[in-house]
Amino acid sequence: MEQRSKLDDVARAAGVSRTAASRVINGMPGSTDAVRSRVLEAARQLGFQPHAAARALASGRSDRARSETIEILIVDPDPNALSAKPYYGRVMTGAARAVGGEDVTIRLRLLSAPPVDDDEPPFGRILINMPAAAAGRLNRRRTVALGRSADDIPFVAPDNAGGAQQAAAHLVTTGRRCIGAVFGPAMPCADERKAGFLRTVGDAGQSVVAAGGDFTGSTAYALTLRLLALRPDLDAIFAACDVTAGGVLRALRETGRRVGHDVAVVGFDGSVLAEVADLSSVYAPAEEEAALAVRKLFDPELPTTRRLPTTLAVRGSS
Repeated sequence: MEQRSKLDDVARAAGVSRTAASRVINGMPGSTDAVRSRVLEAARQLGFQPHAAARALASGRSDRARSETIEILIVDPDPNALSAKPYYGRVMTGAARAVGGEDVTIRLRLLSAPPVDDDEPPFGRILINMPAAAAGRLNRRRTVALGRSADDIPFVAPDNAGGAQQAAAHLVTTGRRCIGAVFGPAMPCADERKAGFLRTVGDAGQSVVAAGGDFTGSTAYALTLRLLALRPDLDAIFAACDVTAGGVLRALRETGRRVGHDVAVVGFDGSVLAEVADLSSVYAPAEEEAALAVRKLFDPELPTTRRLPTTLAVRGSS
């Protein structure tokens, strides 16, 4: 009696994982055209016929089709995070573009602290600001982080250190001699920006008068006033994100400094806030980060682009 081909045989012949083969066979979204073509051709050549009941169980669908859910899980203690920080909207935009016409629901979940359990994990999850230790409590079968998280979770991130180095080099080469900085909280993206900025300014033989912020404008405003009281001669300030830069700009103007003349300011993110405020800022491609993460969720066999290039846009603030 001829042995019936199995899904493992199809996956092996197509050169994809069993999961990827299952998604194609079950008509689920997320496979690239190339993967879909290889799997269907392998199934045809092997005469593979999935059992109807097994197919329903494997896909998680019985009589009714349902859409898959991708959850964007954000950990941010700022209660105004979604309205105050353009980055999250840009992530949603990139994710929606990547989903395209697929039958996929994007769910945004904002938490002030990492979740303590994970009873009903979605089809796929994008993590933002998730500490490595907390990620261990999550179901990580199909997860991508924006920025570094746990070592075994693939991530997509901008070249934070390189972007901050561009900002520092710009301030140094334009003649700024008393440089300040309002950095971010203790998290990978902020740490990378801080390290890159300090390294470049240090290599130029200069020091930085710095304060650690939390990526909010109100904190940056207070810290900038403190830095100015400590060093009234500050002639440049690096802000670790554009929201932070907004607080820096307000403090400078309220103390009578002329932005771009008395004090140069450079932010990071390249959001719409930077364009409106005529703010020099390092552009980070948040939409592309999110799109790459979604594609990785759809096809785990795809390689992950870990770092995306950043570019300094010089405007009137510096």
